[in-house]
Amino acid sequence: MSKELPTLIEPVRLAFQGEQLKGKVSLKPMSRLHDSLCEVEGEVDIDWLFTTDDKQRPTLIGRVQTQLKMLCQRCLQPIKWPIDAQVALVILKKGQTEDELPDGFEALTLTSAQVSLITLIENELILALPIVAKHTTCPSNEYQLAENFNKDLTYQNNPFHVLSELKSHD
Repeated sequence: MSKELPTLIEPVRLAFQGEQLKGKVSLKPMSRLHDSLCEVEGEVDIDWLFTTDDKQRPTLIGRVQTQLKMLCQRCLQPIKWPIDAQVALVILKKGQTEDELPDGFEALTLTSAQVSLITLIENELILALPIVAKHTTCPSNEYQLAENFNKDLTYQNNPFHVLSELKSHD
């Protein structure tokens, strides 16, 4: 287990050594994620175990957890969106194929021995983002129907009912 997380990692070496990376990483260097956020403050907790599977393939198993500050797409107010994503990757070297991946695992194809830890974490966060971030109930949406909204849409509550009465008097 590491106290300070490295910037660059060698996933294959870490897997064959059975290493665990556990710690916090700032959101600030994750530039591809910035466009989806309204505030870039905060940290991501990771708990990743590098190991090998039954076929001696290097794997990465763990989770990323954080709270991202995004804009609600209904009311355009900030919303804290919790992320708790499971990570399950089989690490492939250049030229290896994704054939016969274990259930629940995705492939991570390496182009070099060293990989940026920040980039790996950022990729997992981007995959965990919601399609549309929105409050369950927006706090200040003036266009939202009130809870006590009269749902009686009978003929008498119709605004054109008055016009029909005028027409019948002619």
